Amino acid sequence: MKRTSLLALALASLALFPSLKPAQAETTAPVGFTSTSLRGESDSAISLPFVRTPAFLGSVQSTSGDTITVSGSPWTANQFVYVAGSQSNRYYALIGPATGANAKEGHTYPIIGNGTNTLTVELGPDDLVGIPASAQVSVIPNWTLKTVFPAANQNVSFTPTVSTSAYKTQIRVPNPSLTGINLPVATYYFSNDAWRLEGDETTDRGDDPLLPDSYFIVRNLNGAPTLPLLTVGGVLLKKLTVPLITSASAQQDNPVSLLRPLGVALNATGLNRGDGSFVASDELLVFDNTQIGYDKTPAIYFVDPAVPNGPWRLAGDNVTDRGGDIIAAGTGFIIRKAPTGSGQPAFWTNSFPVQAAKAVSRKTHGSAGDFDLDLPLSGTPGIECRGGGTDHKIVFTFPTPVTYTNVTVTSGNTASASAVASGTNEVTVNLSGVANAQTITVTLLGVSDGTNANDIAVRMAVLAGDTTGNGIVNGSDIAQTKAQSGQAVNAGNFRQDVNLSGDINASDIAFVKAQSGSVLP
Repeated sequence: MKRTSLLALALASLALFPSLKPAQAETTAPVGFTSTSLRGESDSAISLPFVRTPAFLGSVQSTSGDTITVSGSPWTANQFVYVAGSQSNRYYALIGPATGANAKEGHTYPIIGNGTNTLTVELGPDDLVGIPASAQVSVIPNWTLKTVFPAANQNVSFTPTVSTSAYKTQIRVPNPSLTGINLPVATYYFSNDAWRLEGDETTDRGDDPLLPDSYFIVRNLNGAPTLPLLTVGGVLLKKLTVPLITSASAQQDNPVSLLRPLGVALNATGLNRGDGSFVASDELLVFDNTQIGYDKTPAIYFVDPAVPNGPWRLAGDNVTDRGGDIIAAGTGFIIRKAPTGSGQPAFWTNSFPVQAAKAVSRKTHGSAGDFDLDLPLSGTPGIECRGGGTDHKIVFTFPTPVTYTNVTVTSGNTASASAVASGTNEVTVNLSGVANAQTITVTLLGVSDGTNANDIAVRMAVLAGDTTGNGIVNGSDIAQTKAQSGQAVNAGNFRQDVNLSGDINASDIAFVKAQSGSVLP
C-alpha cells in the first residue's frame, strides 16, 4: 500500500454511492481479539493486529496501469468509493497467493474507484506489473477512528475532551507521506459525540481511515485514566508487503506495524538484507508500551555489519544476538531507512510466522533417563546448569511437521550446531564447543510449515552448577543440592543431578562447590 497521508485519503470523496449489494462469496479469516492497556499520562504506540471483514474475495483476471480486473461483474459501480453520510468506508486491495509465482503477493493498494468488475487503485511507489491472472485479491475496508473507538466506548477505551484547553485522549497519527525522521502527526480528539481534528474543530472525522501497515499513538493526558482497548477482527494468515520509503541523501522514517495478533521475534519479521528491506545501516525503533511517559525513547536495533546475514544487535549491547527479542502484538514501530543514493523504495514482506510450541534443553541422567529443562521462547533465557562438558541438545517442538534450511548458534565463544529430523514435529539441535558462563542464541533458519517460512530462535544461558537458576553459583545452590542428596532423580529435582549420573549425591555437591563464584556476564 502506498504510504499515503491519512488526511489525503480522508479528503478523497468522489461520486454518489449506490446501495451495497453482496459481492462474490468470500472465505473469512479466523476471528480473534486482543486487549491492550492504554496507560494514563502516557503514549502508547498501537497497531491493529486484525483486519475487518473483506467485502470481496476472488481472482484477478488481468491488470493494466492502475486497474485490476476480476472475472464477472460482482459489484456495482463506485461500490467501494467513500461518500460522507452514505458510504463510510474506504477500501484497499490485498493481493494474495497464485497458483504459480506471484511477485506481488502481499502488496496492498488503496482503492480510489471501481467499475462493475474493475478496481482503480493508488500505486504510489509500487505498480501492478507481475500479478498473474490466477492471483487472489481481497477487498478489505480500512479501520477508521470510529470503528476502533466508537462513541459508545467513551470512558471505556478512551476519555472524551470537554474543553480543548485540557485535552483528554488524543489519537496521534504519523504522516508517512512526509520526508525525514521524527515525522509530524495529525492529532485527533473526541468532543461533542464525534472525533475532531486539531485545526478543524467542527468536522466529524470519525470516518478518517487508519492504514493497515502503520500505527497510531494513543496519548492519555490531563487526568485521562488507563483504559483497555479491546480489538476484535479477522486474523490475516496471508503475506503482507509494506513499501519502505527511502531518501537518496538522508534518513527516512517509516511508521509500520505487524498485522499479527501475536508477538513476533525479530528473526521472524522478514526484515533482511537480501531484499533490501533492512540493511546494515538501517535502524529499527521499537516502543515499550508498558513504560509510562510521553515521547518515549525507543529501543534501537540494527544488524551487525561485521557479520554476514546478521545477527540482530541492540544499541548499547553490541555482543548479544537479539534475534529472539519480541515485538509485542499490537505495538507500532519505526523502520528508519538509511540514505540509499537512489531514493528507491524497498519492499518488506512479512508472513504469518511459524511458531514453535516449546523448546527445551534435553540431557540424559544415567539410568533415570532424559529430563528436559524448559527454554522460554521469549523473555529471560532459561539457564542450563547441568554438566556434561561443552555438548548440549536443544529440542524444538512444533504444532505441525516443519522443514528448515539450516541452523546457526551465536555466542561470545566458539560453538557449532547441527540439526536433525526435518519434516517432523520435533527438531533436535546438537551443540558442541559451548563454553560455560555465557548466553547463546540458537536459530533455525527457514522454518517452513508448508505455507509460511521464517527463522525461529531461542536463547539459552549456560552456567554449570547454578541449580537455583538465578545467574550466580553460591551457597544457595550448594544448600539446594545438599537438600536433595540421596533422593531419586525426578522431574522436580533433576537440576541438582549436575553430573548427570542419575543419582544426587556427594559428587554433585562437590561439582557445585567447584563452580561457586561463577556468574553469567
